[in-house]
Amino acid sequence: MQFNWDINLSTIFMIGASALALIRFWIQAEQKANQAEKRAIIAEEKADKAHEKIAILQASVNAYQVTQAERLVSREVLREVEERLSGSIDQLGGRFEKLGEKLDGFVKELLHHRGG
Repeated sequence: MQFNWDINLSTIFMIGASALALIRFWIQAEQKANQAEKRAIIAEEKADKAHEKIAILQASVNAYQVTQAERLVSREVLREVEERLSGSIDQLGGRFEKLGEKLDGFVKELLHHRGG
């Protein structure tokens, strides 16, 4: 078997078609790579915005939690004061009843004098 170096029209056509196919593939791959790079840049920008929003929301939630904790503490302190005041009133019970009766009498007398 001998190898023939003769180049005919079909050989040139095949080499040209292969070269064009390779060039086309190269161009398409570069275009897809550029599109992917643009998408990646856009995705990074969106991710940065999302992280900013997350940070803002996290700060807001933390502030809300602090506010709620302060309210809870205030309520607990109020309950303690109320319990102490109630206990003091219970201890002084009889004195306050007499004071209440005196105040009622005073109000009735004041209304009686204004009315008549």
